[in-house]
Amino acid sequence: MHQRTLYLLRHGEISTPGILAGKTDVALSEKGQQQLWQATEQLPDITTCISSPLQRCQKFASEFSHQHDIQLKISKNLQEMNFGDWDGKQYKKLWEITQNETQTAIGDFWQNPWKFTPPNGEPMDDFVRRVDLWWQDWLADSAKGNTLVVAHGGVIKHLIARVLNMPIPGTAHMSHIDVPYASVVKITIYTDEQGKHWPKMVL
Repeated sequence: MHQRTLYLLRHGEISTPGILAGKTDVALSEKGQQQLWQATEQLPDITTCISSPLQRCQKFASEFSHQHDIQLKISKNLQEMNFGDWDGKQYKKLWEITQNETQTAIGDFWQNPWKFTPPNGEPMDDFVRRVDLWWQDWLADSAKGNTLVVAHGGVIKHLIARVLNMPIPGTAHMSHIDVPYASVVKITIYTDEQGKHWPKMVL
């Protein structure tokens, strides 16, 4: 049996607070950048870094990888959900939209994203499929050691749900797990002689 460790790091505070930042490529605030350096100070030696291509993740991941002289991989499958017409809009404005025959309200989406999709946005099934694809590829191909993944809240929540065998489709992980800016989630994966993976969330 061999062991690997995955550190899931959410990006820091963004420079445009109060917006629904999915595919919108916003930068980090100065505070957000500092948050990420502080969050990674106590990490053990990282052998590989993987990042979402969006700048709020990739900029730090690139600097971290350069500083530690390790390989950086970019994966589009780690991008946050595409919220379509809502993306980049102020939450306050989005909550003023009421559901009608042609428009989904944001409250409906948060309560049941499997049934309600943001206008012109990414269906939940598609989001889950691509994050699962990244997870399965990583399990199959990653070497021993410590991997740092710089990603987004929605992505990290879904990966936690997979590790904890929470029901999917389901909304428990979305409504009952909070992943603050610059938080680190540690996942240890044990792989047995038959190639079966046994991931555990480490608190």
